[in-house]
Amino acid sequence: MNPMKGIPLTKVGFADLHLHTSLSDGTLSVEELIQLSKRKGLRCISITDHDNLESYKLAIGPAEEADIELIPGIEVSAVWQGKDIHILGYFCDPTNLAMNMELEESGKQRVTRIRAIIKKLNTLGVDITFEKVLSYCKGPVIGRPHVAMSLVDEEYVSSFSEAFTKYLGDGCIAFVEKKGLNPQQTIRLIENAGGIAVLAHPYKTGADTLIPDLVEWGLKGIETYSPSQKGSAGRKYRDIALRYNLVGTGGSDFHTEGGPSGPNCMKIPYSVVEELRERREKSRAEWF
Repeated sequence: MNPMKGIPLTKVGFADLHLHTSLSDGTLSVEELIQLSKRKGLRCISITDHDNLESYKLAIGPAEEADIELIPGIEVSAVWQGKDIHILGYFCDPTNLAMNMELEESGKQRVTRIRAIIKKLNTLGVDITFEKVLSYCKGPVIGRPHVAMSLVDEEYVSSFSEAFTKYLGDGCIAFVEKKGLNPQQTIRLIENAGGIAVLAHPYKTGADTLIPDLVEWGLKGIETYSPSQKGSAGRKYRDIALRYNLVGTGGSDFHTEGGPSGPNCMKIPYSVVEELRERREKSRAEWF
């Protein structure tokens, strides 16, 4: 018996709409990630590297060869009351001038922040350098994970997670507050680049009180499929998606092989991609 009999072909297959490469804080190259996605049986992916769109143009050819649909994606780090609010942008035009100018400015701010973090660490007796941290950065975006890699390598901590709980996490002794666009500005930036905005891993972010405002500002989706929100947490955000008429999207938030969550671990049906695309087309019709 064919379990797919009677199901429209457009509804068959799985998607993963939250993946990272070495162009931000992942460990695999674009090509390696696509090959892994193919082995995991994915039909559609979106590479959502932090604050850059470089992966998309590199992924077009390999994705076609692997027969995987590729959606332009990005994870933008907005700032709200000193807290990082990660907003995913799908279908953005990678050549959009305003977005690329803002991402360039964000890259400069990231460098300033990392230098400040290293200065704090140095005053604490942690002898690492910016050049050492930069050596872990394989793309245009440097961040705290690269500092954590250096701390592990220099044996100041025994694990990546300890680097954050001891030094780098919010409120820790080497933490430096991020500067950047607020969530409203971020959503507008994504929309102006032809994309739609989705709130990333809301349980992990812990900013539920902000969701009504995000919706008012133009948020179109929220991650309901996420390894960080299972059981009652997952149900909570599915209910929120229904309440505010948001597309329930998601993915593995994959960073590295051997980690807790691999591509396609959430088994997201392809119908989510279609719903996301339909919402984008509806939004574009409203804009024009």
